Amino acid sequence: MEPVYDVVWPRSPLGIQQHRLAPRLSGLDGTRVALLWDHLFRGDELFPLLTTELRARFPRLVVVDHERFGNTHGSDEADVVAGLAAELRAEGIDAVVSGVGC
Repeated sequence: MEPVYDVVWPRSPLGIQQHRLAPRLSGLDGTRVALLWDHLFRGDELFPLLTTELRARFPRLVVVDHERFGNTHGSDEADVVAGLAAELRAEGIDAVVSGVGC
C-alpha cells in the first residue's frame, strides 16, 4: 500500500494589505522635504551633498533635517516611528528621503 500525504499550499496569506499610493508631486520647487536617517551609514556625508544639489535645482525647496525627527533605528525607534506621521504632518512635509544603512 502506498503512503498517503497531506498536501498544503506553501504560500502564506498576505500579511499586509495593499493601499493606494499617494499622488506623485508635480515638482519639488516650493515643497518641504524631510530627511530621515537611521544613523547607520553615511547620512552625515550624503545628506549635505543631496541638500546642496536639491537646492541648486529647486531654489524654493525647503529641507527639514533628520535631526528634527530623531534616529529611526535607535533605542527609541518605536517611539520615533510611532510619532513620525504626526511630526511630518506638523512640519507640512510634502516628501521624504529616508537614508537607511545596512
